[in-house]
Amino acid sequence: MAKVLDKTFGILEAIVKQSPNPVSPTALAEELEINRTTCSRLLKALLDDGYILKVSRQLGYVPGPKILTMSNMACFQNDLLEKSRPVVDRCANEMKKLVLIAQLYGGKRYIIYHKNCDPCQAIRLEHLAFDDLFSTATGLLLLAYSSPAEQKRCFFEQQKIGGEFFPEFTDWEYTRKKLENIRRQGFFECEKEWQWIYAFPVFRRGKFCAAFGVSILKSEYTPEYDEKLRTSLQAAAQTISNSLSPLKSIG
Repeated sequence: MAKVLDKTFGILEAIVKQSPNPVSPTALAEELEINRTTCSRLLKALLDDGYILKVSRQLGYVPGPKILTMSNMACFQNDLLEKSRPVVDRCANEMKKLVLIAQLYGGKRYIIYHKNCDPCQAIRLEHLAFDDLFSTATGLLLLAYSSPAEQKRCFFEQQKIGGEFFPEFTDWEYTRKKLENIRRQGFFECEKEWQWIYAFPVFRRGKFCAAFGVSILKSEYTPEYDEKLRTSLQAAAQTISNSLSPLKSIG
């Protein structure tokens, strides 16, 4: 039963992450390494229950009405999405950059919302969750505000599954101290390959709840721009935090 569920959820995730583009049965079977007969049987079950829709025999499938209904009913982190979306949109439009909000669940980084207004970065999210906590600014910030036990568990779990790491994050003791410094500093930035990446904390009623991140091209970096960017990002993250923690009048 567990294997059937894994395959079924794998098919659903693959279809959702490619949305609005349809995915063919052949592509699904190859990507997920599922027998084509089994894949077709699971697709028919999902189709009959309204989880997916069939565009055509050749093009394949897209998410169905039940997926949308479940999403609307769940209202996952509705307040965070509602309050952060306009701030993310505004920052992305003003800076002409990729801006995002991320959270940590089950040792993976989930991008709850993002907007890309950088014409030089044609980025499409290919996954629902990412094993890159130790190689992204928002990932490290998410870990920095986690418990020591969660940090250690994520570190060894990511090593076990071959997750992404910055070269210096190979030793647990070094990583632990680095995460302490990030939390003490209250933000994180670093150079990564062809870009500079930044992350600032978002709080709900004083408790950390998400990481607010931005990336810029390495060629754009200057100390002056860095300082200006950090000031803007910190203000944006604070705006979201304030909106999630409304002041209550007394009397």
